[in-house]
Amino acid sequence: MSLDNDDRKSLIAYRHEKADMALEDATFLTDAGKYGLAANRLYYALFHAASALLLSKDITTKRHSGLITQIHLNFVKTGILSDEEGALFRVMFNLRHEDDYEDFIDVERADIEEYTPQVKILVEKLKNLVETK
Repeated sequence: MSLDNDDRKSLIAYRHEKADMALEDATFLTDAGKYGLAANRLYYALFHAASALLLSKDITTKRHSGLITQIHLNFVKTGILSDEEGALFRVMFNLRHEDDYEDFIDVERADIEEYTPQVKILVEKLKNLVETK
């Protein structure tokens, strides 16, 4: 994707806004007892924040697995993000994927209560790592 500087900044801001909205949705859904949907929104909060970060570094991906791989290669392996932060991407991806595609999988409130604070912290960290050119 070829973007000029202003378009890149606008797209990064849009993805940050989507990450924030996904976090708000997760809180609403948790309060409503919709834990599987809350897991989905937590994953997408990470996804949108990470895609903004990758865009700021001119790194493009076409798949969710590619985004996770690029985060690991460029930020976990380099020590910018911890192993635990990198693992959170995979945990949230798997939780979302299982709830969306597997039968008889129930995400529990305890899962959401465990991961929500971690996701919120990581989303903010990813947003703060963005370089605008």
